Amino acid sequence: MVKYELKRIFTKRMNKLLLAVAVIVGIVMSVFAVTSVRYVDREGILHETPGSARKLTEDKNRWKGELTGDVIAQIVADYQDIAQDYPDDIPDTEYGERIQSYSSITDMVDAILGGDEEYTPGAFLGITTDQAKDIYSIREQNIEQIIQKYGDTPEKQEFLRTQYEKTDTPFYYEAADSWDTMLLYATTYGLILVVLIGFLAAGIFSDEFSLKADAVFFSCRYGRSRAVRSKILTGLLMATVIYWAGMALLSGISFSIMGVSGFHTLYQVDQPYSIYNITFGQDYLILLLCGYIASLLSASVAMLVSAKTHSANIAVCIPFILFCASPFIGRALPFGTFFQLTPDQLLNILNCAKYPYIYQIGSVVFRQIPFIMLFYTLVAAVFLPVIYRCYRRYGIRRRA
Repeated sequence: MVKYELKRIFTKRMNKLLLAVAVIVGIVMSVFAVTSVRYVDREGILHETPGSARKLTEDKNRWKGELTGDVIAQIVADYQDIAQDYPDDIPDTEYGERIQSYSSITDMVDAILGGDEEYTPGAFLGITTDQAKDIYSIREQNIEQIIQKYGDTPEKQEFLRTQYEKTDTPFYYEAADSWDTMLLYATTYGLILVVLIGFLAAGIFSDEFSLKADAVFFSCRYGRSRAVRSKILTGLLMATVIYWAGMALLSGISFSIMGVSGFHTLYQVDQPYSIYNITFGQDYLILLLCGYIASLLSASVAMLVSAKTHSANIAVCIPFILFCASPFIGRALPFGTFFQLTPDQLLNILNCAKYPYIYQIGSVVFRQIPFIMLFYTLVAAVFLPVIYRCYRRYGIRRRA
């Protein structure tokens, strides 16, 4: 039965067209990803080609290793010397030969100096060599301010302090531009796949009504039991296959060209005040997993609405509202905390990991990302028996 239901989904002309478009979009986005990395050679010539990412990685990995205070002081001093020699405009040749290699590290220093305030490029030019050596102490001082700002209860303050203590310093550095780039493109492509999955899942239950075949379906021996379970399983399998195949396509093409340097680089190199003690590679894997949870939720919601309303058109709208319209609604309404926990945040992990969003129920304090992952996994699971009962009961009423 599952094989038959899958065949019905993947043989529809519209569905095949949409799947083909999704594949093309995945390939196109891979091309955009691998050509979006900018590399300046030692002659000052800018390159945006598929090979630019590996060349940039090779250049930046001259600083691979622990970013101790002495290393950071050396980098700050070198840039300040260049800035003194060229007060008006630094030549592209100087950038390609020296500055480019440590540009991610100076960005990190700027982010540390900015604390919880607005990021200010070039802030490191205003510090001394001794201050550069003591950059991690500056970070610790700013962390205390962040704890006081976001920890409005003693439990929250203790929780934040515990999370920050998990991150060891000095940071280990390895160029992670390929992962940084793919976090953005995987987020966008994941949203496309989630909406597509919702569209395909919407027809699984409503097709029997649109084709006027519901009477035959429910009069069959297993029309109210095994066949309904098969439809639900089909929706889950379809969501799983499409999502992971799409992400494998995007990731496989992109990383095979750009390389995987920086998998073990701490995410704090990019976001020094993140409360998630993870690497760039782990962040990417979490993003993929959250996208998969969103896919299952999209399929479950679409199947539930179509089973209840018998309309694919209505069912298609719900996933779109949840994952596409919700972010815009959230910006317009004064319910910030609520919209930090809506389903669209599963596809917003790139931003969620940057901020110390924490919540408290009683004496229990928890972070945003683990909560939405667990909560919406449970929601998708709870929807499945509800779908079964809704569709099965219609069959009972139909026969009565």
